[in-house]
Amino acid sequence: MEDHLHSFVCPITHDVMEDPVVACDGHSYERASISMWFRDNNTSPITNASVHHKHLIPNHTLKKAINEFRERFAPFFDTESSTAALPSGQVLPMLEALPERGTFLYIVVHQPMPVYVAPSFITAQSTMLLVDTIVLGKERLYGEDNVIFVELSGHHEGQYVHECTRDGSPCLQRLEVTETSLAFMVTSPAPLSLWPSHAVPSSTLYKAYPYDVVSIEATIRDLNGRMYGRLEQSKLWACLDRRHFTELDIEFTPELYLLKQETELRSNANRTNLGVPLLALPAYSIVESDAMFMLRADDSPSSSTSIYVRTTASHGGGFVRGWVALPSSLSMHAPPPRLAEGPAGKHIQLVLQQAGAVALVLDEVQESGDVSQRLITRNLPRRFERQLLNCVQRGRRIHRMALGPRGEWYCSGARPDGSGECCWASGDLPARFHADMQPNSLVSFGGDNEYAMVLGTGGVSSSNVSTKLLQNLTKARRVHMMLLARYGGYVIKDNVGMDLSCLDPAFEVALKTPPRGAGQVCSGTSRAYYLRRMGEWIVGNVMYIYIYIFGR
Repeated sequence: MEDHLHSFVCPITHDVMEDPVVACDGHSYERASISMWFRDNNTSPITNASVHHKHLIPNHTLKKAINEFRERFAPFFDTESSTAALPSGQVLPMLEALPERGTFLYIVVHQPMPVYVAPSFITAQSTMLLVDTIVLGKERLYGEDNVIFVELSGHHEGQYVHECTRDGSPCLQRLEVTETSLAFMVTSPAPLSLWPSHAVPSSTLYKAYPYDVVSIEATIRDLNGRMYGRLEQSKLWACLDRRHFTELDIEFTPELYLLKQETELRSNANRTNLGVPLLALPAYSIVESDAMFMLRADDSPSSSTSIYVRTTASHGGGFVRGWVALPSSLSMHAPPPRLAEGPAGKHIQLVLQQAGAVALVLDEVQESGDVSQRLITRNLPRRFERQLLNCVQRGRRIHRMALGPRGEWYCSGARPDGSGECCWASGDLPARFHADMQPNSLVSFGGDNEYAMVLGTGGVSSSNVSTKLLQNLTKARRVHMMLLARYGGYVIKDNVGMDLSCLDPAFEVALKTPPRGAGQVCSGTSRAYYLRRMGEWIVGNVMYIYIYIFGR
């Protein structure tokens, strides 16, 4: 008889219904109780789903059945006794602001727990969750008797468990999730599951295989000390025991990497089926890492090494973060120059002297953004030429060079990444010059043992130059171009402008009235009165014949 009474009982009041009505969720309720429920809620009290309307339809058939049952079994039936047959308890106080959505992890404690269709004890299913099972929830809400229920995610999606009993005894213990960044290599086939628990079935679609790598974004530990990790940008969990996984060392220092070819950005460091392709990064893109680890194919010294880099890329008006796998390569200290960055004149260095002494250095910007240098020399002092060739052979990039009328010289260079800066000079220069010189200094030599040197770190060193030139060099915040000419002449271009003194008239006119569209002067050399502009060269010999070469 008690089984029959369940269909007569209101799911909200747990009393036999007097005026049953049908709501839009298809279930029957006592009119007064469901009307009160709908005043405060827009969901079904049983399914917790949103309702499309709140119209109530009288359930005449059920009301008639209740009346017939009451008449037929009057000696055995009354409201109080039927209510007493159903479990009920005290109503717990509402101490939290619920519902609350998020990711919640619990472990079942004390005794097995059934799974519920709705946040109500009368909807219990036959499925039982064993003690020590870790469950994953997505929403906490109040259910029957103000008991807090948790809507499950992953396994048993959309069903419920309760945090405590009606009297407040705990049924679930909360586990804390630790946000982290870890990487592991798989050493043996490892099962994956939607819950971090040994008590639930593993996924039949996904598994981690030997020699795969996986990146982990969160971890938890169960009451027995086992650690589980959630795969990055995934709902899958793995038990991170030493039988299946070996942890890899991750570096979090930002580094720059140049992609030599189109590279796929994936949601996980895994390159098989566990990392979802996000987008393709074009060849010669520069990416900045926020995490990186290296993986060697085997323990032999000659084995290949792969680099896994996590980076953020712009996409569709937003940003996506993922992993790229690169062959072994060195990171860059700074981005390479972009193609056609700045005027062509800035990629040319030239020194000229009498007797046909020439040194020409051309910076050639490759399609990849790398810069290589082409060196052309003729009739240079032997040690100067040998030093320039030595820079090229050792992979150094020549940054500055100068050649004087008596064969004195200076040059400076560094590795392509900017490290290892060095400078060299001829032995016939004064000891003070050697003591003061620095890498990447702007140097010009004149007659009568004149020289001026704007040091790479700031400051000026000079000998026998005019007071006005020395004052200009000292006051300038930045010197772009400097040239010592014969008879004490000079030209200097700094952040203020250009200052000229005692130059050959034709050369001075070329400086003051450049051809239309020639750009700004960026360097020069004496004796042949060569002048290089940003975008063109102007070369004049002692007979004041000028040749214009446009380098745009």
